[in-house]
Amino acid sequence: MPMRMIFLTLTGALVALGLSVAAVSLAQGLVDQAIAFAWPSLGAALAASLAWPAMRGSTPS
Repeated sequence: MPMRMIFLTLTGALVALGLSVAAVSLAQGLVDQAIAFAWPSLGAALAASLAWPAMRGSTPS
């Protein structure tokens, strides 16, 4: 399995987990906790999207 696919899968899982925990917290009325869990996962998605073009040439297809 190429390294890019592993990286994308792990990043997607991290973002999904963070947003899921944020949604559960928000449903319970814990707005501060929801924000605390949501922004790092969205930051990870942004970092992955910025790193994606740099990874394009790093592994052979």
